[in-house]
Amino acid sequence: MPICFDVYIFPREQEFEGEKTFLQLIELFENTSIPLTHDWGSFNIHGNELNRYVFESSKINTTEEIRKYFTRPRRKQPQKYSVETGLWSNPSDLASEEFPDAIAVDVGAWDSDYQYKHQMIDGYAQIGFFRYYTYWTTRHFPNGDPDPENEAVYQRLKYLRILITEVIEQLDPKSIKVFSDTGWQVPFNSHFTYFANPEVLLEDLEQIRAIFTGETVWNKDAPSFAEYDGPKMSFALNDRRTSEERVRLWTSFRDFLSHLPALTPEMITEVWSLKRPQEDLQVSGTENGGALVFGSENYLNTFVDQIYLEALELAGLYQAENTGDRTE
Repeated sequence: MPICFDVYIFPREQEFEGEKTFLQLIELFENTSIPLTHDWGSFNIHGNELNRYVFESSKINTTEEIRKYFTRPRRKQPQKYSVETGLWSNPSDLASEEFPDAIAVDVGAWDSDYQYKHQMIDGYAQIGFFRYYTYWTTRHFPNGDPDPENEAVYQRLKYLRILITEVIEQLDPKSIKVFSDTGWQVPFNSHFTYFANPEVLLEDLEQIRAIFTGETVWNKDAPSFAEYDGPKMSFALNDRRTSEERVRLWTSFRDFLSHLPALTPEMITEVWSLKRPQEDLQVSGTENGGALVFGSENYLNTFVDQIYLEALELAGLYQAENTGDRTE
């Protein structure tokens, strides 16, 4: 079971400065409307040697102190910047002077040429929440009754939605995806995805297609997806899915990816506007022509894979109609 969830933020441009993004993120946390528990801690700068710090300090604890540090001349080598804080605890504890149940949060950003991050998979910034999955997911007792703790879970999910909205407003990214640590960081394993425009969904599907054709440039050790292999694919398709759900997911993409060449941005916009049952995907358009897609109301219980399959299925229908093969 996952012990953490990560918000991955993807850039519009291929070249970016981690320092600028990092400062934007910590300023966002400084002004966020969600409750924080304390100031910053464990401010680190990583160089291009794995697990080696260029700079490390437990004495820089405020946003202003971090800003002041960045007035120094910076090193020429690519770097990654990270800092930790604590976020909300149980909503009932928020009026208390103590936060015994706080969530550890790690905020990080890196330069575009930082060698331990891949833009396609990691983006250019990350917010990590380290807490066991039951803190984030709703559940029921064997008799079907909801766990009373679910009310607190709903509040945490609400806070996370607010934070994601604030990230979009502050950074104007190309995409945001939320992953748990029980599967590959690939589009169909996201619990929530922000698309700045329909073209981003097309890019995601190209990434998925590469997984199925064995053309992944970011994972040379990836298992072959030519045939279904449950044990080898369980992590790739996310361990939080049941074995039946993983088979169904693999089969659906295998069958529908052939429609990808026919998919257009206009079709994707049409998919985003579909009416759905309340317990299904939650899709809302944005003013800039993009979309926010949650796997469900309790989105850390579910995934957004259906939005990709719906787009491919619609492309298949248009394709069949145009070739005269559509069955009435």
